[in-house]
Amino acid sequence: MLSDLTNPSRVWGVIVTKPRKEAVSREFLIREGLDAYCPKGKAKEKGKTGQPLFPGYIFVRLSPQLELTLVRHCPGVLRPLIFGNQLAFIEDEIIDHWREREAGLGYLKPDPKPAFKVGQKVRFKGGVFAGMEGEVLEDLPAKERVKVLLEHLRMSVAVEAERSTVSTK
Repeated sequence: MLSDLTNPSRVWGVIVTKPRKEAVSREFLIREGLDAYCPKGKAKEKGKTGQPLFPGYIFVRLSPQLELTLVRHCPGVLRPLIFGNQLAFIEDEIIDHWREREAGLGYLKPDPKPAFKVGQKVRFKGGVFAGMEGEVLEDLPAKERVKVLLEHLRMSVAVEAERSTVSTK
């Protein structure tokens, strides 16, 4: 969405930061009294902090007319994301949704994957077994996989597949 630069109302402006300076910019803007947000995903390695979902961008609740100058001169900021005479912004509902999904963890929890039940009939929607049907032997959520019993040419064979390639029948 876009907001006119003369708009006195507060919006969640999109701000472009220098590489790996999202946290520096966010902290400075918070100290200056603005609400700044940088959504993060879960770190892949234990002990590491989450990585920004949108590297090089932060979101700042500001009035384009009154507070854009402060943001432009913030350490780590390259520029507000502006098209012509309008500031790019994100709707409040999206920021609220992201913050809700964080649940105080400091990163967005991924949407839960559907559970497969033992004995459930499934169909492969992709991969080498696309279109074939089988029965769930074991759900392996930690590995993002599912074990399925396929019957083909009067033989039964257990295969392990990515969860995304299988759907309930």
